[in-house]
Amino acid sequence: MRKLDVKHAAFHVLVAVYFLWVIVIGVLVAMAMYNYINTVDAGLNQVFFKWIIYNFLTGTMLLAVIRMFRQNKNLKKVILYSYTFMLGVSVTTLLMIKG
Repeated sequence: MRKLDVKHAAFHVLVAVYFLWVIVIGVLVAMAMYNYINTVDAGLNQVFFKWIIYNFLTGTMLLAVIRMFRQNKNLKKVILYSYTFMLGVSVTTLLMIKG
């Protein structure tokens, strides 16, 4: 049996947490947009604004730590493109909520 490579296992855990983060921020943005479009509760817009900013800061920290590892070029592109897409969607949502 091979010796457990802790660095490799940590990388896989971080990538898994990153993709969970993508799902969470996607649902959060969808909830904020639903609340904004249907005007369910105007007070929730402030809460969604803060949640999206805090959640995006968490994702930025995850991305910074993942990029410290030497990783597969294809996975690097997938992570960078998904992060950039979520950045655009989040900023658009935040501008709509505050506007």
